[in-house]
Amino acid sequence: MRVALLRLSALGDILRVLPAWANLRGAFPEARFQAVVEDRHAFLLGPMPWLEPVLVSRRALGRPWTALGEFRRVAAALRGCEASLDFHGILKSALAPRLAEIPERWGDGVTREGAGLLQTHPLPGRRQSRYAQALGLAEAFGASRGLTGLGRFQPALKDAPLPDPGPVWAAGQPRVVLVPGASRRGAIKRWPLRHWITLAELLKGRCQLRWSLGPEEAALRAWLPEATGVPALPESGLWTLASALRQADRVVAPDTGLLHLAVVLGVPVLGLFGGSDPVVAGLPEGTGRVLRTGIECSPCRERLCQRRECLEGLAPEMVAAAV
Repeated sequence: MRVALLRLSALGDILRVLPAWANLRGAFPEARFQAVVEDRHAFLLGPMPWLEPVLVSRRALGRPWTALGEFRRVAAALRGCEASLDFHGILKSALAPRLAEIPERWGDGVTREGAGLLQTHPLPGRRQSRYAQALGLAEAFGASRGLTGLGRFQPALKDAPLPDPGPVWAAGQPRVVLVPGASRRGAIKRWPLRHWITLAELLKGRCQLRWSLGPEEAALRAWLPEATGVPALPESGLWTLASALRQADRVVAPDTGLLHLAVVLGVPVLGLFGGSDPVVAGLPEGTGRVLRTGIECSPCRERLCQRRECLEGLAPEMVAAAV
């Protein structure tokens, strides 16, 4: 059996479907799984070598005069699949399986841009977390073939082979990673830096602390560790960083890719949410806890908000107590 799995972007969203993909592999070990993702996210498939990447050129899709040719190229790679499972639900993810004439085209119940019209097996829409949404699609597909249990969350990368990060931690106190950053597009999700500094002061002496600072936090790396007395995890690739995170006892982060990376690694998390929807962007049961102020205008998707009260009002003392 050949099955196409589609989730074009983004980093955090691809991480959230990996538990469902791992469950499908466990249920159908002899199947051939082709994972359709954008070329910029191909590295996310590395720890799952049984996934055959079918890479979509983000640049080609962004140009009207090249997009149709790119869809046809991807469709040719998928032709002969018995089923496709669309974990994205947009026109781009639904079109290639239709062009490939895949007989069973499943959808997870969340569709935009008319994607549902191209699916033969769309699930009913539900308000639920993206984890539950993906696992529900895996469960429904398994049930169609007489198998159950594919909807249970399991940390897909808990035992995956990862690079050795070197001596990052010492023995003794609990290990806590603090993630103050977010992507430029997700900057509205950042907890105020002064709150992070206060949190570090509150936790020092009780925990081993490490800052996780990515490429976009180079300016912070230049002064934050020295100013706070909290070391930063070494600069590294994502999977070496993941290996260091997997050795932690807790990861504290906003609603970003690293929060969801920790979830699929099996590390308990504390999510600091402002405008993020605590249901849709929420966590699987037993993986951690979301803290939020829950003010009247939250959740929202207003990226240009200047008030930021949803995060400003989340006190460091409250977060320290939760850690």
